[in-house]
Amino acid sequence: MSVTISDVARLANVSKATVSAVMNGRPGISEKTRKRVLEIATHLNFRPNQIARSLSIRKTHSIGLVIKEIDNPYFSKIMKGVFDTCAEHDFTVLLGSSELSPEKEKKSIDTLVAQRVDGLILAPLQGEDVDFSYLSDLVRDCYPLVTLGVVKNYPTAVVESKNVEGAFEAVNYLIQEGHKRIAYFSGPSHSSHSEDRAEGFRRACLENRISCRSEDVVQTGSYIQDGYEKGKSFFTSQADCPSAVFCYNDLVAIGLINALTELGFSVPDDISVIGFDNIDYGAHFRIPLTTVYVPAYEIGKIAAEMVIEQISGQGNTKNRKQILDVELIIRDSVSKKEE
Repeated sequence: MSVTISDVARLANVSKATVSAVMNGRPGISEKTRKRVLEIATHLNFRPNQIARSLSIRKTHSIGLVIKEIDNPYFSKIMKGVFDTCAEHDFTVLLGSSELSPEKEKKSIDTLVAQRVDGLILAPLQGEDVDFSYLSDLVRDCYPLVTLGVVKNYPTAVVESKNVEGAFEAVNYLIQEGHKRIAYFSGPSHSSHSEDRAEGFRRACLENRISCRSEDVVQTGSYIQDGYEKGKSFFTSQADCPSAVFCYNDLVAIGLINALTELGFSVPDDISVIGFDNIDYGAHFRIPLTTVYVPAYEIGKIAAEMVIEQISGQGNTKNRKQILDVELIIRDSVSKKEE
């Protein structure tokens, strides 16, 4: 049978209000009484009911985090940054994942709000079929909120990386290495990152006067299997293949390399491949992957710090946008294209 606040109060010969004041660290209690209550609570292994406490002070000391894909290594690093930072501030993290479904995203957010989380960190899905009414409600209610990416026309605090610039640098590097026909294996339709990286791809081609063919932009997904399947399909249907492919992320790039190898192509001698994110596995793949480093852990860390500041009323982070630098990491999956 669990120990209650009444049990502690009875043995300490004080009121329940006094026990509550001691357990919550409130002033106005003598040191003698405070010490006696804490000793009895420790002896009885008394743990205050956190839900009941949160109802009385209207805080749960918890944060909701909604990501897009729970098994994606990129989001794993973001999660680690959020969890580590929240632990430092004694906040609990409740996790939800949309798995690229707008319906699941809204359900996750509704569930977390119903559980009275003090703030939210969201990696929002985007697209014409996404209903942003939930975001309008959160903004209207001044709910502590940070989004991992800009949602146009919604004034929220944002933490993001320079996706356009990173894609531009990657594709520009391919062009400098002599590649004149480059394909882009894009990400899922609900990803703003995919759109941003497509913009960087187009800019690099335009500035270098390289033809950007619509048939060379291939929508894939987020995972190794997506890159593999689209790679097999694309490169078996081409009479004249691109000499390089810029991929939405490292997982797609790894899947593509597997497909190219099965089809008899040599990477990078026949076809060069660049990924994005710099997941740990990419550096140890059988062909170490050239990629764009994204500071995912720092994104999670900064997002957690910003939402905690909003909850505590410290600083002015409500509409702050923090855009982090990325970096091209050159490894073995790109080679020069000989004339």
